[in-house]
This record gives sequence, structure tokens and C-alpha cells, in this order.
Amino acid sequence: MVDVTKFRSELEQWISMMARAARILITSPGAADGDSIGAQLALRRMILQRFPKVSALIVNDEPLPVRYQFLPEAECVHTPESFLASGESSEFDVAIIVDGGIDRAGRVRPYFEKAKTTVFIDHHAVSIDFPYTIRIVEPTASSTTELMYHLSQTADFKTRVDSDFAQLIYLGLVFDTGFFRHSNTTPEVMELSASLLRTGFDFTRVGERGMLERSFSSLKMMSEILNQSQLKAQGKIIWSTLPQQTLRKYRAVDDDREGIIDHMFLTRGIEVAVLFFELSSGQTKVSFRSQGNVDVASFARSLTEHGGGHKKAAGALLEKNIFEASSFVLEKLEAILRNA
Repeated sequence: MVDVTKFRSELEQWISMMARAARILITSPGAADGDSIGAQLALRRMILQRFPKVSALIVNDEPLPVRYQFLPEAECVHTPESFLASGESSEFDVAIIVDGGIDRAGRVRPYFEKAKTTVFIDHHAVSIDFPYTIRIVEPTASSTTELMYHLSQTADFKTRVDSDFAQLIYLGLVFDTGFFRHSNTTPEVMELSASLLRTGFDFTRVGERGMLERSFSSLKMMSEILNQSQLKAQGKIIWSTLPQQTLRKYRAVDDDREGIIDHMFLTRGIEVAVLFFELSSGQTKVSFRSQGNVDVASFARSLTEHGGGHKKAAGALLEKNIFEASSFVLEKLEAILRNA
């Protein structure tokens, strides 16, 4: 059960800092996913309802994926280029990062680090060390939006839960629980979801557009990646790769890889699914899903400080090309399963 009363002193300090702030930055690591964008947009509404005169800007390293552009106030999500082009200052009094650490914030990191007060809000148990002014981390929360909801209902915020706010929280819940299939789906998550649905938003639209909808070209790309998947460790591991050349072949974008690993994960008999995604920088992003005893969050963190997540769903960013990364990761993962 999520209990935010233990963050009493952190909340008091945070509210005090925002009360004196003129400009507040909100960001998250890398490309936004359903939980991080839901949390960012919900947090912006919380702040502006509490402090209507403050300037609260959402700035992410990468553009908002098309699948989330239907969300209320999605037009308020910027990249460094778009917010600087509008004449905005790069100086902030308070900077907040949600759903992951500053180590993966890319080009937004310099703006974050220059802020007088830095705030970290997350539900992941594993994160890189950084001297944040305020840390609010609750691993018992299913998602960052679940944590954000409970923060929003404290006496410090008293945020109105209308249909717009509710769908932002709901998107994070369905994203991080895999439509309420994963082990982080608690009775409290279902009860919260029910209360959100009572506000009357179109939950079918939020779930389908935010989680399932994809372009025709990305559908073809997914077919190729699934077709090329392979088994290892006597069928306990399923893995595949997504090189940049495949992305270009189908004129797809990075976000089109979303959901592919979930199809691999549902293969009968496997314990761990792994998808290697080649970034344009030459680095490799690795996604993990586990339905066995392997804690993929700990495993991802053992590979690099840029790794972590949940026991059953995690990721890592490796400074290796996709061929080196796949060999390196699969060898270590096979050893864990062999010794289990």
C-alpha cells in the first residue's frame, strides 16, 4: 500500500521551495512512456492548481511520441529546441525529474543541474546516486502515476480529480501494470482505477491509443523482429534485435518498438525475454521481461549503472554496439539460469 505520510518533511520542503519559485522544470529520462508522460502532465496540473502564477515547463530530451499526443495539454511537452526557440529562459528555480534518474535525461540534464532545488520522484527501487535536494521514492507503488496520485491528494496539493487528471493517472497505471496483468497489480491499484473511471473519461481510448495503437509500417517491422527471434538456454530465453537499418527499412521511429517485447514475453516456456535496440548513437538499449525467478532489475543494474527497473520488467543502456551487447548480455543471462 502506498503511504506518502512518511514523506511529510520532503513535501513541506518541496512546497516551500515552489512557493518561492518563478520557474519550475519537469522532465523524465529519455523518450516518454505511458507512466512518465502521465506523471509529468499530472504533476504540471498539480503545481499550477496550487501555484497558478508559476511557470511550469515540461522539457524532455526527445519529442513526445505520436501515441501520446491525444492527452490533455500534450502540447505543453517541449524539447530543448522548442522551448528555447519560444524565447524561454533556461534558468529554473526548481527542477523535478520523474520516473527515472537524471543520468538518462540527455540534453535536459544541464538545465536540471543548474536549478537551485532538484527533486526526484520515482517508484523504481534501483537508481543511480545523485545529490538531489529532495527524494520521494516509493517502490511499493505500481507506477509513478500511482505515487503522483497519492501526492496530489495530500493537504499540500488537494488536486481536483477531474476526467483530464484521471486519465493521466490511469495511463501510467495501465502502462506499468501491462493492463493489470503484471505482479505489481495490487487491490489498491484496481480500487484506484475504479475511482478514476468514475470521472467519466474514455478509458478505452486511453488504453488503446496509449498502449496498443501503432502505424502499419511499425506493424510490419514488429512482424520481422518476431520472425527473427531466437531461443537460448533450452528455451528459457527468447531474444531478438532491432538494428537501425530495420528501423529505416520500415520508416519507423524509436517509439515503434514499444510493445514488441511483450509479444515475445508471452511465448510458452520462456523465463526471460530480451530485446536489443540499436540507438542512432551506436549504443544499445536492452529491454527485459521476466516471468521466472530472475530479478531483471538487479540483472540490468549488474550490467551497467544505467540499468534498472522492476523485478519483472527492466532495461539497460550499454556502451556497446548491438552485436557486442547481445553476446555480452546473453552469456551472463545464460549463466544465471544455468546456476539457478
